[in-house]
Amino acid sequence: MKLHYFFFILLFSVNTSLCQESNLIDSFRNTVGLEKDSIAENNLASIKQYLIFKNHSDTTYVDTSLTIKKFYKFNFLRNDNLEKLKFSNLGQTYNSLTSNFQNSSLPAFSFTSKQDIYLKSSKVNYYYVPTPLTELLFKSVMKQGQFTDVLFSTNTSKNFNFSIGFKGMRSLGNYQNILSGLKQFVFSSNYNSKNEKYSLRTHYVSQNLENRENGGLTNASILNFESEDNLFSERSKLSVKFENATNYFLNKRYFFDQNILLFKLKNSNTFSLGHVFEYETMYNSFEQAEPTDYYGSSSISISDKTELKTISNTLYTNLKSKFFGNIMVSYLNYNYNYKTNALSTNYKGFKENENLLSFSLKKSIFNHKISGKFSKNLFGTRIGDLINFKLDSNNYSNFNYSIGLDIISKHPGFNFELFDSAYNDVGWDKELNLLKIKNLFLKLNSNSFGLLSLDYRLIDNLTYFELLNNDTINNEGDTNLIPNVNQYLNTLKYLKFKWQKEIRFGKFALDNSIVYQSVNQDKKVLNLPDFITRNTFYYSNNVFKKAMYLQTGISFKYFSKFYANEYNPLVSSFHIQSEKQIGGFPMIDIFVNAKIQQTRLYFKAEHINSSTTGNNFYSSPSYPYRDFLIRFGLVWNFFN
Repeated sequence: MKLHYFFFILLFSVNTSLCQESNLIDSFRNTVGLEKDSIAENNLASIKQYLIFKNHSDTTYVDTSLTIKKFYKFNFLRNDNLEKLKFSNLGQTYNSLTSNFQNSSLPAFSFTSKQDIYLKSSKVNYYYVPTPLTELLFKSVMKQGQFTDVLFSTNTSKNFNFSIGFKGMRSLGNYQNILSGLKQFVFSSNYNSKNEKYSLRTHYVSQNLENRENGGLTNASILNFESEDNLFSERSKLSVKFENATNYFLNKRYFFDQNILLFKLKNSNTFSLGHVFEYETMYNSFEQAEPTDYYGSSSISISDKTELKTISNTLYTNLKSKFFGNIMVSYLNYNYNYKTNALSTNYKGFKENENLLSFSLKKSIFNHKISGKFSKNLFGTRIGDLINFKLDSNNYSNFNYSIGLDIISKHPGFNFELFDSAYNDVGWDKELNLLKIKNLFLKLNSNSFGLLSLDYRLIDNLTYFELLNNDTINNEGDTNLIPNVNQYLNTLKYLKFKWQKEIRFGKFALDNSIVYQSVNQDKKVLNLPDFITRNTFYYSNNVFKKAMYLQTGISFKYFSKFYANEYNPLVSSFHIQSEKQIGGFPMIDIFVNAKIQQTRLYFKAEHINSSTTGNNFYSSPSYPYRDFLIRFGLVWNFFN
């Protein structure tokens, strides 16, 4: 963690020095040979000039506002977690309250508990900034530790930008053996030649996540927890299943996307040729000094290591035409090497080289935007096919809509197909059918009735973990946690309806999000709550002669009872269960947020009702949800 403090101080120092008098900046430019006008001369550059863009996606800009939507994103993931259920400690996994899928036909690593934290290449930000930009985030954690997120971005010229980001977290937690730690480093850069004929976007990502795993509370501890005995109000006194287990997740990625403009006509028609190279390693390890009866027998200490290396090369052509729109044709060569018990001489695994041909179209017509994509696996068994279609309305101030269709076939995931453990009873080599998803969606957005979204999904060959058996392992009635892979071979029907609307009363507002969902299935393999709601009532106003913008209120979240999946540390995933329902308890938070210039301050009392509703709150059947706690944090932006 010393490195993380050093990095924080370094970026702060760099930004402070860049914010000195303009003659110092001019001196710097002369030293490195930059043109005087290569960086914006206007010290009052508009915030909308600080651009953020992702690869092949729409451009946004740095947002320093304080809104209720920004408040929802002030968390570890930096995303709204309405449809996720947090665990007791920061940096742990999340239980899913809705069903989602990745819009890709490529196979996944499938240690699913890490996927929320994992930063995909499509989520990496690139920047253009008229002056150097620094963003500092700090937030308190559980018991001991801290969470910081630091970004520095600068344009050395109008044509070249580089950005450095570091996210560091360490949180002890309130229960035994539940410490979490994260180190995430991101370097991104983009370059455009002066003649606009060549562009390059590149990034490097390194992610290192550590999770001490306690396996949840024992049956005896669950009874003690639910009894509300003051003796166990100190949660570290509750017994847990594992005392010496740790999960590690490591990821490194090198990414390059270069594009050459071959010709440009006077009517703005362009044709370009591009190449994307991506090399990535993923590594997951479960280590346990002494084997536990929960997973059966083993004659050695546990050190299960699984590794995936992928190399992808994509050649693409891009035609931009006023008549045809934006047409892209791409050819992907995907090479993967998967190993389980990767550091053992007796490891199991496979490696293949597969190819994918894709065609995509974007076109504006009759005040609408049409986008579509078709991908076909040319040969191989683990890359699937994909069809996307979407129609968006355009230029309607009071009413907008979108409708679309996704048809995807994809491999369930490498870990589902093959896994080997030092535990004698854990391991499999499965022949799996491709997962098939047909998803029809509709979104309606109106100033009058808010945002309505509807998803109707048909899922074939849903792949899931279940327990091999329900054998007890001790006199307290604790059962084993031995995972096994299965597929639901029938068609599963999923319906999701979501409504979001903010109602304002002068300085007061009520922000509402409601989700209803239904699953039609013969066997309970996709277990979700029928109902989710989050309602936030808050007051906002400028105070202290408009020197501060204040936002304060109360937030209520609730989901109906359901047989939630149980977290299984050995495979860093969840298995289905039908023994215990969770949910049916309110989660009430009180918050006070403030903005002073470009600094946003956050103060929140979480789960204030935990002591009044009984100890029936869980994130997973044997993992309690968070007790009442007070947390604070800030986001601080520096501009030259």
